[in-house]
Amino acid sequence: MTDNKIKIYFDILEANLRKNMDCSEDIRKLSQMSVCDDANVRQRVSWCIAKMGQNKVSDVRIVNILFLMRNDSDSQIRENVAWGIGEVAGAGIGNNDSVSAVLHLMSDHDSSVRAMAAWAAGRLRHKLRIDGGITKKLRDLENDSSSYVRKCVEFALSDEI
Repeated sequence: MTDNKIKIYFDILEANLRKNMDCSEDIRKLSQMSVCDDANVRQRVSWCIAKMGQNKVSDVRIVNILFLMRNDSDSQIRENVAWGIGEVAGAGIGNNDSVSAVLHLMSDHDSSVRAMAAWAAGRLRHKLRIDGGITKKLRDLENDSSSYVRKCVEFALSDEI
């Protein structure tokens, strides 16, 4: 696919996802693109996959793609991964791999990634009643240097649903 075709593909896909359209037929193609050398393509893949989670697409392939992208060198991608894990938890999808990924991301050097991972940890706790060490890690982040991280930790530890 040429760069222009890739751009057009993502522009259309993102517009459809914003309209809450079912784009699950794109999961396979997104999975293939998630390992692309181009960070911009991977960013767009991670956003689309997370948005599918937000749209409550109940397909475990979404979390599998997110797990594979959790160690990406790009912090925006890692933040999208955390967002996606939290969103699929809202759709009732999550397991010990989700916990492992969120725990890993809560230790990230980037505060935006840590914050989103803390929020996702709260979604796992609230929606799926999964802990697996999440509460302990959240307690460790209560005094994080970032106020954004601390606010997300507060949510994650609250009884809000």
